[in-house]
Amino acid sequence: MHYEETLDGIRRIVREYLAGTQDSIDTKDMRVPLMVPCYGEEEILQVVDSLLTKRITLNQTASNKVGAFETEWAGYIGTSEAVMFNSGSSANLIALMVLTNPGIENPMPPGTEVITPALTWTTTVAPIWCANCVPVFVDVDLETFTMRTEDIERAITQNTRAIMPVHLLGYPCDMENILRIAEKHGLYVVEDCCEAHGASIDGRKVGSYGHLSTFSFFFSHHLSTIEGGMLLTNKVEYAEIARTMRSQGVMRNAKDKAFENKYLKDERYRNIDSRYLFVNLGYNLRPTELNGGFGLEQFRKFGSFLDARRANASYFMKSLEPYREWILLPRLKTGIEHAWFALPIFVKENAPFQRRELETYLNGKGIETRQIMAGDITQQPVMELFGSRNEELANTKRIHQNAFFFGNHPMIGEQERQYIMECFREFLARYGVADRVISSHR
Repeated sequence: MHYEETLDGIRRIVREYLAGTQDSIDTKDMRVPLMVPCYGEEEILQVVDSLLTKRITLNQTASNKVGAFETEWAGYIGTSEAVMFNSGSSANLIALMVLTNPGIENPMPPGTEVITPALTWTTTVAPIWCANCVPVFVDVDLETFTMRTEDIERAITQNTRAIMPVHLLGYPCDMENILRIAEKHGLYVVEDCCEAHGASIDGRKVGSYGHLSTFSFFFSHHLSTIEGGMLLTNKVEYAEIARTMRSQGVMRNAKDKAFENKYLKDERYRNIDSRYLFVNLGYNLRPTELNGGFGLEQFRKFGSFLDARRANASYFMKSLEPYREWILLPRLKTGIEHAWFALPIFVKENAPFQRRELETYLNGKGIETRQIMAGDITQQPVMELFGSRNEELANTKRIHQNAFFFGNHPMIGEQERQYIMECFREFLARYGVADRVISSHR
């Protein structure tokens, strides 16, 4: 049987199987998980194609799937270079390792301080330690959950060399002021965009501002490669170092001829097979062709995924508006396009209920919730093992205590949205506030 006939047969089987797994919604037993994988036959067939052709691992050619996905994502974000990894965590690690690498001009020395928000995820912080640097934690804004720029400048010392903003839950940081501060003090900027696919400021995508930026393509994110991540930059040298470090430090993964020739034309290395010429520190952080193909198909659907998240968020924000006496909601500033990784809820201290009560009620109704990422990272046990410097973190501590989020993904439709808001109203009815809320919403 020819390859195309084989693939067509598999396509029919996959299509029939997927059609049989599309269960109807049972409103009596509604479940709203934080995330549901959003892929179909196209992604599955990309994986099958790689397995059947046995082109499964990273192969740095113009026609490979990983390379094609890198090109697509760089073009979308607006950078010249993109390097895919096996995770967003790995992309963060290599971003910091590039800036501390002795092969670049003006590398960050050991003990360098990197300013980052205390409200974050561990894989923003761990790479700072791994690069032999010191995280300096600053506070966040209560209405955006992103780092306060006024706190950044106060935290700068003679040891500060970088700022690592996190576009948490898809809300863009104040990049104009962050870049102004960075330029004033000669600092590197590494954007962690792992939850902010498609977010923008005045039409410019996050991920295009920093010296380096990173994205995650884990299955719960806006666009998935099952597992995967990306490092973006406009500096060829940074990208080439990242490519070599991604794959054991070997030069054959480089794309830039000038970078290659620096070693190939050096007489000292003429007796070394160029396929095994190790030019830098290296790991095995490669994605597979299965991940690359999956990403290509997801990218074709990404616009609809992002539209669905924004439509859901608009509904929730409008429906929750009457509760603002007790619930603090995100405040969208002019020019901001939020990516809405999830819907954050901050229960104010004057509310007649506590965050845990509302969470417990929602969970009991099948609506999955979780804390805001790692919460206040300075309160986590890992902090007892590694050093940091902490600024005043009043807002971060309040968010740690009073905030959570529920899912906002493309599989949430009209019935799920209505069900979630019905559960909010039922909970508030316990405190005699439902009638006031409903009347003000009319």
